[in-house]
Amino acid sequence: MKVCICNNCKNLKSIVDEKSIDENEVTEECVYGFPSDECIVCELDGCELTCEHFESLDDEAQFKTSRCIKCGQELNFVSIDCEEDEVYCVACYLNK
Repeated sequence: MKVCICNNCKNLKSIVDEKSIDENEVTEECVYGFPSDECIVCELDGCELTCEHFESLDDEAQFKTSRCIKCGQELNFVSIDCEEDEVYCVACYLNK
């Protein structure tokens, strides 16, 4: 029996319903929208759906190593495509 593909996907985001009376309810929503309307009331058993936006939670993040431009401390962080090459450690960033 197949498991729901959304169950192990990086694109799910937790949404807290602050309007609930008893306690805050947390629901999961996909940033791209679910592959089917049936996913909103998913039972997790026997799902045969596929999704073009699926990204596994098990994929290793691509880490980049750089040094703080002020103090030279070595930093490891998840690589994000951006134009800015200036990298600061937390202490130098707060004191800049």
